[in-house]
Amino acid sequence: MIKLNAVAVFCGSAPGRRAVYMREAHRLGEILARNDIKLVYGAGNTGLMGAVASGAFSEDGYVIGATIKHLYNIEKPEMIEGKADKFEVWDKMSDRKVSMTSQSDAICLLPGGFGTLDEFFEVLTLRQLGIHRVPIIVVNIEGFYDTLYKMLLEMVGEGFIKPHQMKLLTFVKSVDDVLPEIRRQLENQEENLL
Repeated sequence: MIKLNAVAVFCGSAPGRRAVYMREAHRLGEILARNDIKLVYGAGNTGLMGAVASGAFSEDGYVIGATIKHLYNIEKPEMIEGKADKFEVWDKMSDRKVSMTSQSDAICLLPGGFGTLDEFFEVLTLRQLGIHRVPIIVVNIEGFYDTLYKMLLEMVGEGFIKPHQMKLLTFVKSVDDVLPEIRRQLENQEENLL
């Protein structure tokens, strides 16, 4: 079995309107920690970011937080800074994203807003271009990303995305599906290299 060392989780700094988002984010942090997988995330102490970190900390997980100077006072990472195993403060968002993705074996997307979508589309585009090959898993909690999925299919239908490119990302319904799906994809990649 391939050793999965670290997963980058992109998610919102807000809690969202449904309690299930916070519960699932916390559970994902727990799952990663219980499986001895490092959490790489945006270093925030609020919303889903705070919940995923809290879940990892609750199971003595290894946490890598990466933020930027501009967000330091907004997302309150000082609460995380003392707990995280590794804490990074960057000048630019682009540097933060490069650091997060370069330390990770897979990307996981939870609900979020503009920043979450920015991170998602950047790593998806980099995968499309062949700059990285890490699995990208979208956790579609209670249909949160249904509209995004439909939009991507519309882009396929209109000829802006090639049908095979939809295989660059995977939608799952629960955080319980994240690790099995990542492992399946990594094993398939390894087999294809043999």
